[in-house]
Amino acid sequence: MVFFVKAINTEGNTLYAAHAKYTTTPMNFIPSMLDDTVKTALQKAEALVREGKPTEASKIYNNIMKNHPDNKGAVQGWLMVNMKRSPTGEKDAIHQLDSLGRIYPDNTGILFFKAFLEAEFGLNEEALRDANKLIELQPDTSLNYIAKGQVLYAMEKYEEAFKAFDKATSLDPTRSDVWGMKASALAKTGRFDEAVAAINKGIDMDPQNPVNFYNRACLYSLKGDNASALADLEKAISMNPAFKQHARNDTDFKNLSNEEGFKKLTE
Repeated sequence: MVFFVKAINTEGNTLYAAHAKYTTTPMNFIPSMLDDTVKTALQKAEALVREGKPTEASKIYNNIMKNHPDNKGAVQGWLMVNMKRSPTGEKDAIHQLDSLGRIYPDNTGILFFKAFLEAEFGLNEEALRDANKLIELQPDTSLNYIAKGQVLYAMEKYEEAFKAFDKATSLDPTRSDVWGMKASALAKTGRFDEAVAAINKGIDMDPQNPVNFYNRACLYSLKGDNASALADLEKAISMNPAFKQHARNDTDFKNLSNEEGFKKLTE
């Protein structure tokens, strides 16, 4: 299966959440509906960055972080400005965020991005600790449970990851990608029927996303439903030919490896 992994692109100055190597979606945490004062301040900071004035922009971001502790846009902006000056990348950014966190201990944006980067750097215990802190501060925010679930999945704690994703979908059932994450965790525990039911909800919400069809093909293969697996794999490949190469090396399709239909699809 293709799980949703995390990556960071410092050259493009954008944080990303990626579906393996196939689709990449910017993680923009500046919501469209903001207090006009905060929105104006963020826009001013962005303009200062474009003008080559990162120090002035950082001051604005710091002020927002102090007065609006749940605003992730300010943390994202501050992080990107400072990461451009930090060639050591994620590890240095974690230290910077740790220092910021001591200044603003209740800032959930700082905690979120720190957990994000810790997970990216493979510091899963630290990332899990910060994800749990986020949940303590914001127990009704779906994104925090998604972060926790991803860390637990990376730690191969699949039952706990499922519980985190399940909570996330109960708080916000509208994100198709989280239904896919939930299905992935269920599959790792051998609960294939539940996994198919979960990914079906994701497909209903986002029928143009080939990742979900590919993952459902994996689930059907693991269940032994080869006909359904081939049908979904064919659809995923028709939507994104990159899945052809991926399927050749995916052990989820070992039941299909000798079937002519599978060989034709992946040749």
